[in-house]
Amino acid sequence: MSNANVHKNFTACGDKEANALLTEVLREIGEVLAGTALSVYLGGSYGRGDGGVRLDRENGILYNDLDFFVFAQESSAEDEKLLKEISEKYEEKLKVDVDFSRIMTVCDIRKNEKRLMLQELKRGYCLVCGEDLLEKYLPALPAEELPFSEVCRLLLNRGMGLLLAGEKISQNSPDTDFILRNLYKAVLGAGDAVLIAGGKYRWHIAERLNWIEETDLSADWKKLYREAVAFKSSPNRHTHENMTDFWNGVRDFFCEMLLECAGKGDLRSNLYKRCCQSGEVSLKNFVKYSLKSHTLPLGDWKIYTMPATAVLLEDVYAALKIMPEKIDKNSKLYQRWLIFN
Repeated sequence: MSNANVHKNFTACGDKEANALLTEVLREIGEVLAGTALSVYLGGSYGRGDGGVRLDRENGILYNDLDFFVFAQESSAEDEKLLKEISEKYEEKLKVDVDFSRIMTVCDIRKNEKRLMLQELKRGYCLVCGEDLLEKYLPALPAEELPFSEVCRLLLNRGMGLLLAGEKISQNSPDTDFILRNLYKAVLGAGDAVLIAGGKYRWHIAERLNWIEETDLSADWKKLYREAVAFKSSPNRHTHENMTDFWNGVRDFFCEMLLECAGKGDLRSNLYKRCCQSGEVSLKNFVKYSLKSHTLPLGDWKIYTMPATAVLLEDVYAALKIMPEKIDKNSKLYQRWLIFN
């Protein structure tokens, strides 16, 4: 196993058992994939060295999913099958989701070089096997050049996670891990989105926390963000006395940050303006939305020249007005999110 971006730990707390486990797992996966032409990276929290650990050791040691990114000059159906087998094996062993991305090409790297996902990966990953294609083909984009569409993508995904957490709270679900993880991810994502929108994003979470502390946000909201950062470092199952009230507080923070990103006033118009300012409005977006959604949105058609993530953000904002009792998986918002997230 190569360690492309060297750090001492996979975890924020430096847990020796978790670090040893991940070292061994990555070695095993690297050996299995050694005969392929794939370049496989561990990204996400553990790739950056700030992953969570279950201190109570219930349901395994690891807390976060293992997020693997896969690239290749060329790939095969056999490669896809092998990755699926590895995923299933280690999900059972580690008791967390083990996700491999679709196999991306060098062209995909170049086409998506401004994506927050790839730029975060660039700054914190472990190369499990293969040639380091990121080092060769992905330039390190300055944080202030991240496009507004990444603000929308981040808010869309974190907003949907917030809705799904609300559904579980409404149904008195015992899945505390899912609920807390998505609530705190919504808080962190909303803060990150404001930073990206203002051209002030920082790659390290400690720097982002410092920025929040220096703003004129209320003391309660600063405390909430501080709590989310602490949870990311040391995840726990400590619920609030009234989880509905807590969800409402997170929702209020999230929606306020969303409006801060877009600008006060009419959300749809402001999103359109921000996308125009970032040069991300085009007829290509309209065609892409129409083809992927199998619709032809002629009414107010200019809105659909925005990136789809911006179009859907208005629907997320509207859906967050009330904590959902049950999310309709066949609804337009949910289905569009599956297509465009």
